[in-house]
Amino acid sequence: MLLFSNILLSQTKMGIKTVVIDPGHGGKDPGAIGIHKVKEKDVVLAVALKLGELIKENYPDVKVIYTRSTDDFIGLAERASVANKAKADLFISIHSNVAGNSKARGFEAWVLGLHKSQAALNVAKLENSSILMEDGHTSKYEDFDPSDPDAYIGLSMRQNVFLDQSLMFADLIVKDAVANVHVKSRGVKQAGFVVLYRTTMPAVLIELGFLSNAEEEKFLGNAEGQRKLATTIYNSFSTYKARRDKIDGVVTSPKLIKDKPTVEYKKEEIKTEKTETKNKKNITFRIQIATSQKKVETKPYNFKGMNDVDMYISGKFYKYVVGNYSNLEDAKERLAKVKEKGYTTAFIIAFENGKRISVKDAINRLK
Repeated sequence: MLLFSNILLSQTKMGIKTVVIDPGHGGKDPGAIGIHKVKEKDVVLAVALKLGELIKENYPDVKVIYTRSTDDFIGLAERASVANKAKADLFISIHSNVAGNSKARGFEAWVLGLHKSQAALNVAKLENSSILMEDGHTSKYEDFDPSDPDAYIGLSMRQNVFLDQSLMFADLIVKDAVANVHVKSRGVKQAGFVVLYRTTMPAVLIELGFLSNAEEEKFLGNAEGQRKLATTIYNSFSTYKARRDKIDGVVTSPKLIKDKPTVEYKKEEIKTEKTETKNKKNITFRIQIATSQKKVETKPYNFKGMNDVDMYISGKFYKYVVGNYSNLEDAKERLAKVKEKGYTTAFIIAFENGKRISVKDAINRLK
């Protein structure tokens, strides 16, 4: 306890001066692999490097260290050792998730502790299984078996002196991700992660999303999605640093980066989207997907990722439509895709010069 007290005291006087960013997996260890073969090791490395760049740019006095900056395999013990040797003030380990259920989705942050559910234990087992790829892992990890549930009870008790600070940062990360990137929150959780228990500073492990979910895989594998995630984690870091500086008697303000508050998980790849009508009678076909008495923002996250939602008012109701097609066949094709998304009651409607008409009349006038 004296050792941990000295570490804590020195950090309190130093503030946040050194950050270690840990992209999970790498090299021969691909981590989770998505439905379309997107690899966790590639996603997390891209996000980690972008995050580091943002911290360096906005906090030139903060030293940023990566446990890996290329596609290399690094053992879990070595990752923690990098942070400990650097006397880091914060350790950020970045991962992405996978599940047997392809509908599982969401963003979560983990700190070291005792798991409270089988699902939490399973995540820790998955991430800790990387040690089996290390040479001499039996002796290096004192016969720790990542598949043995009993091994995690002792593991979670090893380090708790930085729990409050870790929880503070983890809570910021999840809240910022939900508010700014509009991902589903899976909350802040605790479990026995090898890479966390060996660190001697506040430490958080982030699961960016599920590569086993087709929409999240597309987002995670996209450079724009990676940039958005790196930006929101950076903003959480900036707020956390300002709070830690205040505790140390230095008043600073977070250096937040404003970003577009929407994430389009899955843009519809339809060539006829938002196209101008080409028929001479200015008749268009659209797909009505919803009706509401209250106005809803036409943002992708409100309509299952669709990025071409428009609204029109009819009487006391707000009605929401997608697509803008000059012929009925294109509209039917889009209708089928909309129903696949879950809008099973969607139907085709028609307009002439912006005025609603029946589909039957539209077809007759185009003859």
